[in-house]
Amino acid sequence: MVLASQAQHGMWITEVMHGTGTAYHMPFAMWFDGPLDREAMLAACRAVLARHPVLSRAFEERDGSLHLVPAEAEPPIAFVVEPDPEALIAREIARPFSLSAGPLARFTLAEVSASRHLLLFVGHHLVFDGMSKDLLVRDLATAYAGAPAPPLPMPYGAAEKPSPEAETYWRARWHEVPQVVINGVARTPRLAERGETVLFNLTDDMPDLSGVTRFEVFLAAVHALLHRYGNTDPSVAVAMSTRTAETRDHIGLFATELPVFSSMSGGSFRELALDLRSELRELNAFREVPLARAVGGIKPRVTLAPVSISFRRRAPEQVFPGLELSVEWKMSNHMVRNVLHLQAVDGDDGLRLTLHYSPDVISRQDVELAGEHLRTVLRAVAADPDVRVADLPLPVASQITTASAALVAPNAGLDSGLDGGPASGPDAAPVPGEAEEELVEQVRLIWMEVLRMDHIAPDEDLYDLGGHSLTITQISARIRKRLGVEVPFDVFLDDPTITGVAAAIGGLRP
Repeated sequence: MVLASQAQHGMWITEVMHGTGTAYHMPFAMWFDGPLDREAMLAACRAVLARHPVLSRAFEERDGSLHLVPAEAEPPIAFVVEPDPEALIAREIARPFSLSAGPLARFTLAEVSASRHLLLFVGHHLVFDGMSKDLLVRDLATAYAGAPAPPLPMPYGAAEKPSPEAETYWRARWHEVPQVVINGVARTPRLAERGETVLFNLTDDMPDLSGVTRFEVFLAAVHALLHRYGNTDPSVAVAMSTRTAETRDHIGLFATELPVFSSMSGGSFRELALDLRSELRELNAFREVPLARAVGGIKPRVTLAPVSISFRRRAPEQVFPGLELSVEWKMSNHMVRNVLHLQAVDGDDGLRLTLHYSPDVISRQDVELAGEHLRTVLRAVAADPDVRVADLPLPVASQITTASAALVAPNAGLDSGLDGGPASGPDAAPVPGEAEEELVEQVRLIWMEVLRMDHIAPDEDLYDLGGHSLTITQISARIRKRLGVEVPFDVFLDDPTITGVAAAIGGLRP
């Protein structure tokens, strides 16, 4: 039994509380042309599972801690004859995972024709991240060629208390940015289905700035664009690797997503890029510390910012003897957590960008326009890296309106995590007076133990007291042990007070 990492714990409780559908499904397609050896490829899949045991695990909460445990079955490795591979891909992406039973990964080898095959992998983000894609291809190629690859341990670990330096860093920076203005319209993120994509090839548009990496230039370009749209204090969530020398060869979740803020006072693009570079260098020291653990008071949510970026340098091509390989590095799982997610893959063949969005939140036309505006920023910077952000050749920020009710549903996805108030309506938690005094006192004592506080009023909000995802599981474990009731985690969203939780317990008791 292995203790889950802090990143896994945060993602796990977010899915349990919000019901995220396929938002954390990570599909990955490898297309092979040539005389594929079916048995050798299936054996290579088995070798990958043997090398990376995390793919054969599930998650179980015990006494307030989350652990990786053996799945009830091994990850399936299927072979099918499938003349319609797109239908297969859609079905496999949509197939749910059970976090408690597992497994959280699956392979399907599909024969499209005698000389063309698709190997489709779908993994849950809890056990698979962006860099895992490169490692998967590498280890499959090694095994297909008949070379041995020894099994690796699962190097997850203890939920350590954030350092005082990390707490100071994040408390000085964190603030809620609930909306983003794109093309004159203020839009609110929410978990949305019908995720769609727009593709851009930015190979010829990406400038080189001395002293700044390509990722930092890209991030600065996104921030510059958001400033030009009228966002005075934009927040962009950035995917960051937490791999170390010990874990660089491991498939798994070794990544986090953290917000990066910027402000402008009439400076140049180069100044913005250098400021963001400095900020990233400082942030890097605390990248393994989940924001909610360092700050406290942040409800579990599927995103920390309305716009997010994933920028990854692709590893060298791998060789499968006798085969030509084509990989889909940027597949969509058909759900979107942000207003806009920019997924960039930088390889020897250039920079490819996929814009992920939901038409329920923002129109395709606006996404395409935003992509072209980003291209314009990059080209302007290539011509003059010292151009003032305010002088970038983009439309001047117009009067800002709010997205229509048809695009921003009041009860969807993140709203319960953003408004800070209890739910209302027929499904709301019972009012505090409905909970018995003795039960309220029992719950209050549990909260005081977990939060290590001498006094908590029955109507105080858990998140105002510094609660976070680990706090929720610890409180729930004590309630289960002492009161014999399994409290649904969404109670801590609907009414995160002592009286609210006590009322929910009262309603669950026989």
